[in-house]
Amino acid sequence: RSGQGDLAYTAATYSEQQFAGYRLLAVPSVDNRGINLPAQAFDGEKGNDFTADPLVRQAIQVGLDREKMIAHVLNGYGAPAYSVCDGTPWASPESPVVYDPDAAGQFLDQAGWVLGADGVREKDGVPARLNLLYPVGDSVRQALAAETANQLSELGIAATIEGVGWDTAYDRAQQEPLVWGWGAHTPMELYAIYHTAPGSDSAAYSPYSNPQVDAYMDQALSAASLEESYAYWQAAQWDGTTGILEDVPWVWLVNVDHLYWVRDGLHVSEQKLHPHGHGWSIVNSVDQWTWGE
Repeated sequence: RSGQGDLAYTAATYSEQQFAGYRLLAVPSVDNRGINLPAQAFDGEKGNDFTADPLVRQAIQVGLDREKMIAHVLNGYGAPAYSVCDGTPWASPESPVVYDPDAAGQFLDQAGWVLGADGVREKDGVPARLNLLYPVGDSVRQALAAETANQLSELGIAATIEGVGWDTAYDRAQQEPLVWGWGAHTPMELYAIYHTAPGSDSAAYSPYSNPQVDAYMDQALSAASLEESYAYWQAAQWDGTTGILEDVPWVWLVNVDHLYWVRDGLHVSEQKLHPHGHGWSIVNSVDQWTWGE
């Protein structure tokens, strides 16, 4: 606003603002936002009885309109997310899903969650409810939580949202969905999120475990090269019989474009796919930036 900077990072919630002498640059990313769905029943410490049912998780997966989220929350600056690694060589080509609210309703019906007169589904007298957590101070994740809750209500799932600090978010995510941000130039993101943690019966960030998924990832780490590991990472996502894509322990929502205000006349070099958060890829090639008309 003062004109002292040549380039400044901004968020989608501010993208409609205008500043004389600057243009908005949008860079595609693998910087995704998604929610974990605890895939194990509550055992007194972790798990969630509602999301433990794979049919419920599959219903949420196909019942969310990601394009609507991009329009409503990101002002159009983003892409649908179907995995933690969209657009990378190790992403499974089977990851994309089609938005299908009718199929979502059928999954919930099959799971025994019957739509009530008040629009909320019930099973054995228990209403279908979810509380979605988001990090306090993150306006984009808050808006995504609200949009997700609204769309879940259309499926008959009563959803609320709650802002939390990171001091409690990790622990609470063992029982409740949290809006996370991930995405990096390494398949180890898959390992961190989905592989059973050493000495535990589930993955580190959300209750989930699949021995076959673990085995594929272990094979990937033992591969002779990164390129040879791709097939194993993809098989962990889906091998034609089992995998992350069928288990749906996380539902990925959007890949957010990285947005920057750039001074007129400054030519930023061509950008690679930006990662989540801390890479600051925009300046990795600053030696290739130029000035001109």
